[in-house]
Amino acid sequence: MGSAPSKCLPATVEQFCNELWLVHGLADATIAAYRADLLSFSSWLSSQNGKTLLQALIQDIDQWLASLLDRKISARSVARYTASLRRFYQYLVSNDLVSQDPTASIRKIKIPQKLPNPPTQDEVASLLDITDLNSHQGLRDKALLELLYATGLRAAELSGLKVGDIDFRNRVIRVCGKGNKERLVVYGEEAAFWLDLYLSRSRPAFRRDYRCNYVFLSVRGKKLNTGTLRLVVKKHAENNSIVRPLSTHSIRHAFATHLLDAGADLRVIQKLLGHACISTTQIYTFVATKRMVTLHAKSHPRNKVTASSNDPGGSRTLLRSTRSS
Repeated sequence: MGSAPSKCLPATVEQFCNELWLVHGLADATIAAYRADLLSFSSWLSSQNGKTLLQALIQDIDQWLASLLDRKISARSVARYTASLRRFYQYLVSNDLVSQDPTASIRKIKIPQKLPNPPTQDEVASLLDITDLNSHQGLRDKALLELLYATGLRAAELSGLKVGDIDFRNRVIRVCGKGNKERLVVYGEEAAFWLDLYLSRSRPAFRRDYRCNYVFLSVRGKKLNTGTLRLVVKKHAENNSIVRPLSTHSIRHAFATHLLDAGADLRVIQKLLGHACISTTQIYTFVATKRMVTLHAKSHPRNKVTASSNDPGGSRTLLRSTRSS
């Protein structure tokens, strides 16, 4: 469960982490992040005034968060620290381990919204244009990238994909996502063609252990980890002279944005991506809107009108000067 427990943390933190795993079903990486955040605060608290986590007051938390901001820690990271503390102290209160929640009056930190910048359809098409299909590795990469773009899977989901998770007849994949939540995603004919070809030709050449059921394997017969998946994307982006930095997650962004551009329902995209809240998926509507505004500015004939060619009398200039006077 998660990373190895730290000897520096009190038993209450490990009990809290156990509940996150057993009751709420959070992923190991998420639990490890909670544990690291609490360790950071616990160390700071002890060095400042010798207090333990159970003795922390609102003033202590305020000072710690202020110190993080003074160290130029990003607002997103500080917000995550705040969320970790809030959930931990709510757990302590609900289990009568402390009488009051010192995070109750802490305001949420506003995080500047950063829109994803997904690759265009032409850039994705260029990424998928793999010419080295006579090699097992090239065929594997082709199938991997086609399936990634066809499904919008996260890197960890693609890495952990097993042959038994795929319904080849109906082209449906059972995915175990964040928090061990299962969902179904579909893939199209193009991805199906390359996936079938890889499974029949190249995967048997990689496979060393008949018990290994993972779909995408390394040359050593092990499942491809997320780091290697990212390197595959980077490699083929560079091979095809794509200037924009690409990653597995930017392909996920492209999957969602291109579906939305084609008229797909936002709720459907939410289910395919495995987002718990529709608000997470709505960020792609801003991306689509931004693209429409840019396209309109470039393409609409009235946006190309100039005073010299279509406004010989300078009527717009005259109207502006009239208003200002």
